[in-house]
Amino acid sequence: MMKMEIKLDEDRVKRDGRFDIAELWQAIDKEFANACTKEVQPDGSVMYVGIPNKDYYSDINVAATVYKNTEWFAQYCVKWIWYDNDDDESLPFQDIDVLASQRAKNPLFKRWS
Repeated sequence: MMKMEIKLDEDRVKRDGRFDIAELWQAIDKEFANACTKEVQPDGSVMYVGIPNKDYYSDINVAATVYKNTEWFAQYCVKWIWYDNDDDESLPFQDIDVLASQRAKNPLFKRWS
């Protein structure tokens, strides 16, 4: 099973006034719509959870690829974690901090670190 957790700095989005926060979330939701459910977390982040028997692997990988190259996402993302247990429910999830990785190596994300 795979999951991906994303959180945007919504206060900063609103302060900057360049984007509508609802439209940003709609764009993110669209990437996961085919094979993941959406669960809003207590801290305001959103967990996209793969739906068994659907191709959630593709949805999550495509979303990761898209957002590694999206400036507004790099600017406003404050949490981006990929959870994976290699489809073995008996294993704990590995937490992969995608945001930290991108801030370390991706110039687009370094700019907003």
